[in-house]
Amino acid sequence: MKDVWKKTLPALALAVAVGLGVAAVVLGDRLDRPMSGLCFGAAGMLGGLACSRLLTAHWERKWTPEQRREMDRAERDERNVAIREKAAHTSWYWTLYLLWAAFLVTLVLGSGFPTALVSVLIVLHCLFLMVNLGRWARRM
Repeated sequence: MKDVWKKTLPALALAVAVGLGVAAVVLGDRLDRPMSGLCFGAAGMLGGLACSRLLTAHWERKWTPEQRREMDRAERDERNVAIREKAAHTSWYWTLYLLWAAFLVTLVLGSGFPTALVSVLIVLHCLFLMVNLGRWARRM
């Protein structure tokens, strides 16, 4: 049953993405500009996620048992885990700086809603770090 969802859900997401993209193209000028952007953005996001999951599942089926064991071992290797943690930590800081830059740009431009939205995103970004730090502290 679990394998069915691993194939069905990405295929369904891909169908929804294509449907959203086609609907945005067909409706064209009849859609408001923000709604059109939202449809294209959601279609791109869903399409990218679905295609990457379907391609990953396709490649995983072609692996030999030895390759599967090697990939599993590489996933749990302490050095690789440390590298991923360091990369996640530094990328967290870079995305925080990018969010602060977006916040300053919206402040300079004087737009109300985008400034509030970026403020909320900064808070959620930091909250996400705190939740993950607590979660990983309990695991180790």
